[in-house]
Amino acid sequence: MSSQALIDKILKTAEEEAEQITDDIIQRAAENEKLMLSKAEAECARIKKESDEKCAQIKRISELNSNLEARKARLHARRALLDEAFASAYGMMLALPDEKRLEYVKKLIIKYAPSPKLAVRISEKDLPLIDDSAKAEIKAALGAGAEISFEADKNIPGGVYLCSELSDVDATLDAIFEELHEKYEAEADRMMFAPQG
Repeated sequence: MSSQALIDKILKTAEEEAEQITDDIIQRAAENEKLMLSKAEAECARIKKESDEKCAQIKRISELNSNLEARKARLHARRALLDEAFASAYGMMLALPDEKRLEYVKKLIIKYAPSPKLAVRISEKDLPLIDDSAKAEIKAALGAGAEISFEADKNIPGGVYLCSELSDVDATLDAIFEELHEKYEAEADRMMFAPQG
């Protein structure tokens, strides 16, 4: 088997495992979301029933308030769910076995390398995983003339920080999860403030 075929197979395996982890997180998030939204909708129904018993003017104002409260409750539930899902996923990523963490690190370097000449800052836990074989595999993927150095960084719990003469790329777990969290939180905000039709 050629080295490229081996690299392709390893990358495919890493991608499949990452997809499985993501699928598991999304499934758990969906289940938790249904439960939390069900509670929020029950609370909304209770508020609406009370408001229906009041006079027309108070009823109209109460309905406006209950709709806002329900939307706030949904947003709060969604944000709590996001926080829980991301915290769980982050912990799962840090707890991956050595071989899976190594594949993830290699994948990050190959995917985000701004040039073939890199200084890679990596967690103290992951640095020992980068043996000569891993270095050779990364260099082969980056192409001829690739030069890579590795340095442990106690401030990086997972992932990598790539430095080159072209640019630096923050592919640490903290940066990746922060970007994803902001994306999904913005989506929750859009849902909260979207016009109701």
